[in-house]
Amino acid sequence: MKKIIYSLLSILLCGLQSCVDLDMAPYNQVASGNMWSNAALTNQGVAGVYAKMRGWGVYSTSYSYNVVPFECLGMTGEAYRSIPYTSGTAGADNGFFSTMWKNLYEGVHRANDAIANLSEVGGGGVDEETRLRLLSESKFLRAYYYMRLNELYGRYGLGVPIYTEPLASVEDCTKGQSPESEVWDLIVQDLTDCINEPNFPDHYKEKGRACKGAAYALRGRAYLMQGAKYNYNNAVGKVESTTIDASLLRLAVADFEKVKGCGFDLFQGGYKELFTEENEACIEMIFSLQNISKPDYGSAIQKYCGTRSMMDRENNTGFSYYAPSPAIVDLYEYKDGTPFDWNDIIPGYFDVPALDRLVYFLRDTIADGQLVGGTALRKAVKNKMKASNEHLYLSGGNEARLKKAWENRDPRLNYNVIMPYGEEFLGGDGDMYKAGNTTPVPYVYRWPVRQSSHSVKAQEAADWGVTGKYDLKQDGNGEAEFAYRHRKFVMEGYDCEYAYNSPIDEPILRYAYVLLMWSEALLQLDELDAAAEKVNMIRQRTSVEMPPYTFASKEDGLNKIRNESRRELINESVNFYEELRWGTLRETKYSTYMGYEPCAHTCNGQQSSGNGGVKWSETNDYSIFPVPSAEIEKNPNLKKTPGWLY
Repeated sequence: MKKIIYSLLSILLCGLQSCVDLDMAPYNQVASGNMWSNAALTNQGVAGVYAKMRGWGVYSTSYSYNVVPFECLGMTGEAYRSIPYTSGTAGADNGFFSTMWKNLYEGVHRANDAIANLSEVGGGGVDEETRLRLLSESKFLRAYYYMRLNELYGRYGLGVPIYTEPLASVEDCTKGQSPESEVWDLIVQDLTDCINEPNFPDHYKEKGRACKGAAYALRGRAYLMQGAKYNYNNAVGKVESTTIDASLLRLAVADFEKVKGCGFDLFQGGYKELFTEENEACIEMIFSLQNISKPDYGSAIQKYCGTRSMMDRENNTGFSYYAPSPAIVDLYEYKDGTPFDWNDIIPGYFDVPALDRLVYFLRDTIADGQLVGGTALRKAVKNKMKASNEHLYLSGGNEARLKKAWENRDPRLNYNVIMPYGEEFLGGDGDMYKAGNTTPVPYVYRWPVRQSSHSVKAQEAADWGVTGKYDLKQDGNGEAEFAYRHRKFVMEGYDCEYAYNSPIDEPILRYAYVLLMWSEALLQLDELDAAAEKVNMIRQRTSVEMPPYTFASKEDGLNKIRNESRRELINESVNFYEELRWGTLRETKYSTYMGYEPCAHTCNGQQSSGNGGVKWSETNDYSIFPVPSAEIEKNPNLKKTPGWLY
């Protein structure tokens, strides 16, 4: 049954917990003093703690310089815009850092308010079983918000301020940082309280609520982060050593083992099907952000990663504001487990300058000895060539060569990414829809296109001459840009009523992620075979069925675990956090990596019209977020973040 949004009036009339959804009226619509006076308002208060997960860059994001999809910041994604953090220009006064800080602490303070009012018998005006369950949910959420604060702002022992009691006003936010270890202790204690509470269910009874399985997964991650510390040195730009605490890693392993016993496992109904509304509450989804197809209550993910060919029932399309990186596309192996190498497709591929490599991706103008398309199409292709690289274009079959690059690859590649000259994408067309024709339109990704929003009618014109499977619409100026495009979480046909409010829930913790962290903990305990077994469960499940790995050494195993994480969790806002934790962000995002230079490349060298490149800061340590300048000015007890200029 699909989630329902209740008006505040219906909540007041209902008075029962089962009538309250997590996506309700804003937290601040009821005065704090009255919030915890009866069952309906108490449930609304807890819903408000959940609500702070929305709209701040990681989940259900908007898109501005201050609120950026985290998928853009890691190795697996690229941004259309020039983001100050990735372009190396963001200082401690940048709004991106202050927005993250503000929103995470607002989540903490909402949780504190709930915890204080639910900690006493009779608190909240609910029955005892409900009180203890809601108290546990609030502690879980406080642990989640503090985990994000600690891993972003509290690294290297610095920590963040700890608040565990409600505040009378913002003027009471005067604490300095507690050591990083003390923040971890609070996180672990909150999650331990959840796990030890008999009224906190093993598996959620209402989709989107925290449960014991989620608490085990999150506590396991807290132990892992402390048990395997990758000591990154910004002066040399790499990890110089790893500090291992075997006792903490064993605790992580024990917690990850408990998750399955709470009713979670890998979904075997197909990888592509996993990320659909139908399966958003399947056995693999441990904890997700809830979305429904209603303005302000859905996800904006497909608005920003969908193309102009994606269309809803109100004629809205995607913006293509962020995309998969070329490096992550190359990371998907062949079906037999062999690494992909462009030199197998085009010998000497990386010997050609990046911008000249675009010639390899130009569409056909001749097929079977016959001209393809109209005069404008052939002219557009010709204009993309230089005299110096024209000889690299295969007039008799440029597309046929490229198709071989996408054949026989890890199936997740085509499930996750719209490949040039690859599998069709079923989209929509505005003119056809207005005329009452709601038949999905088949598109194929070709380059160049006529213009960014070229309609089916325009493509059928004699001077362009494309019919049947049409050119995938792109975004950008003029003829649009050329970049890989996300397929995961992007609707096809007219499946979504509101493209900008997708109903598909966004996974925060799913079982595959737990297996990857579990594998990493086992590897660092020198249990290489057991570690490989966990990764192979992901690789060999139904619809993926990749060959099993063996780990020849810890280094070999760690590389394979990380690459599997990158492939498996693409577009789930996980990779940036993991690259930061592993100390690999600089080498995978900001340095030459897998043959690609560090800038916001679109597909194989052609830059988007909107971005300004990627550069590690020369003045600030981007491996840790700075305590925002505005917070330092308001609170003299806060210490400035070492490695940052203020």
